[in-house]
Amino acid sequence: MQADISTAAKRAKLKPRKNPYWTAVSGGRGGVSLGYRRSAKSGTWIAKIVVEGNRSENRLGIVDDGGQVEGALSYRTAAEAALEWSRQQFAALEAGVSKAARQPATVETAVRDYIVARKRKSASSAENATSRLTGHVLADKAFAATRLSKLRASTIEAWRDRVPMKTDAPESKGLAASSVNRLMADLRAALNAAAERRRRELPAHLMQEIRIGTRCLQADSGATMMLLTDAQVRAAVAAAEELDPQFGQLVAAAATTGARFSQLAAVRVGDLQVAQARLVIPSSRKGRAGKARAPVAYPLAPDVVAKLAKAIDGRPASAPLFRRWAFRRGKRLEWIRDRLVPWTAASEAQALWSDVAKSAGLPAGTTMYSLRHSSIVRGLTAGLPVRLVAALHDTSIPMIEKHYSAYIVDATEDLARKGILTL
Repeated sequence: MQADISTAAKRAKLKPRKNPYWTAVSGGRGGVSLGYRRSAKSGTWIAKIVVEGNRSENRLGIVDDGGQVEGALSYRTAAEAALEWSRQQFAALEAGVSKAARQPATVETAVRDYIVARKRKSASSAENATSRLTGHVLADKAFAATRLSKLRASTIEAWRDRVPMKTDAPESKGLAASSVNRLMADLRAALNAAAERRRRELPAHLMQEIRIGTRCLQADSGATMMLLTDAQVRAAVAAAEELDPQFGQLVAAAATTGARFSQLAAVRVGDLQVAQARLVIPSSRKGRAGKARAPVAYPLAPDVVAKLAKAIDGRPASAPLFRRWAFRRGKRLEWIRDRLVPWTAASEAQALWSDVAKSAGLPAGTTMYSLRHSSIVRGLTAGLPVRLVAALHDTSIPMIEKHYSAYIVDATEDLARKGILTL
């Protein structure tokens, strides 16, 4: 039965009840209806559509009966919201979206879909992102259950405030600002992917809410940067070769090219061009697939080519160039080398690198990523153009300028002094 709920005075005459009072706003039964559910204290607007016998409802917001509640909706605003919501639902039906996909999208569904997509792209690179998102997003049930249609920047910021942050206290176990920023980047990618995929049924302002809510925290960009001298780099390579020749080849390539672990793991035998004394390094997996960059041909010194050429050994060009030993249990429960397998995750190199750092006498806290930092700084101090350094290391000029600005100033000053006028 239809009810007149168009004014506050008419709504005041209705008795409070659990079932809403309905009025047609587009076609009545089989079309779109606006509902008014009245309780003893307040009222709520509800939208309803019936399509092919299937009924769907959506809560729109608080009723503006007295004008004292912030965010309350008038009858006209609620009717417009009901029509907009119904258009989104019909658009999803016309697009052939399955019934399961028409269920309200939430932060949880966006994150789970993103994890599946990341694992499909590369299981090894998805490992850290999955751990971060599961431990800090999916574990927060209230935030995970938030509908994307209701998601606001303030909602994301409130969740971020609940993420434990690392403090100066020795016993602090929270996340550093840089780790929080990586978590925010993963969440942003997950939410943006869901918003783009279901753009016909979600509010147009959602992308803006996501962008604002997932802004990075200010972090000390140089806090974890450890630079090595050329002598220390050579000592690390020598220690790695002595510990494990296979690992030595990987460290030698990382030291001379500054490539990321994931890039080196993707290098094939055919990418080592011995005659041209160069190593062709694939672009990183960062960014969207549509923005894939061309591989970089990095020149190598003759002694480095000789070291890496030992990994070829008549192997097919499509085989991974760098490999590690896989172990199996022996008869006396000891671990023995079994076979050579490709590198997959950076975590596989942590134990070996720890031994290398100790043997080479590197400063405490030196990670394998320090080889990349050192390679970039080496190029800058040698006077190479910033654009060339960025291209060789598969990164952007703004990133180089942001993290290595001090070395850029030193390098450009040295170059400028060669052209100064003496009086």
